[in-house]
Amino acid sequence: MAKAAIDARIELFLSELRLPSIKKNYVKIAKEVGQSGSDYAGFLHALLEEEVNDRCTRRIERRLQEARFPQIKELADLDETSLPSGISMPQLWELAKGDYIKDGANIIAVGSSGTGKTHVSIGLGVEACRQSRRVRFYTATELVSELAAAQEQNALHRFLKRLATIDLLIVDELGYLPVTEQGAELLFQAFSARHERGSVIVNSNLPFSEWAQVFKTERLAVAMLDRVTHRANILEMNGESFRLRSAKGRKAQNKPG
Repeated sequence: MAKAAIDARIELFLSELRLPSIKKNYVKIAKEVGQSGSDYAGFLHALLEEEVNDRCTRRIERRLQEARFPQIKELADLDETSLPSGISMPQLWELAKGDYIKDGANIIAVGSSGTGKTHVSIGLGVEACRQSRRVRFYTATELVSELAAAQEQNALHRFLKRLATIDLLIVDELGYLPVTEQGAELLFQAFSARHERGSVIVNSNLPFSEWAQVFKTERLAVAMLDRVTHRANILEMNGESFRLRSAKGRKAQNKPG
């Protein structure tokens, strides 16, 4: 069979098998392997490695898009000297390994505004995406809004089932804005659907003693805390706001000498 015909059939087979990375690179890899003096097994290994690496990269990119982070934040960008007392980078990198997700455990970050809770939760979410886990980020008000819309469309059960399939659910800004009594009950249903089935990261500016402000009744707040704090990693993140500290630093730099 002529070389042109063989090349055409290779292209056809690779399209049929959905191996886009091999299709794109096999000619280049064949030349590189040939120059190195490797055998056919070496050529096959190089081809398959290229395809696997490319699929892994595309899978991570897809996971990051599906997570809908407001912006990508890396744990590596955190300044340990600016973290609240009691929070360390080794502690965060240990969490980033994802063992808590395997165990269905949670992370609860509680503390004043501007202390890095959102940055930490997104950073942990990005690391989970890199481990090919399914992640979804919401603010509490966004989640309540989607739950209420699903309920209005008689699709709440389906929405909760879909939410339960996510490996890591991140709920930011719990307690920053008020929710209705119906919204509080919907939030409770969402967390209950994931209890011991999937992990959540919750960020709140309210101490646990004030969660009744969010869930409207002491009974619902206690039931909610019982679920989210079960086998949870608690990050107490109180301290001066990063933004306020940065503003003070700029003011000091601009002050006439």
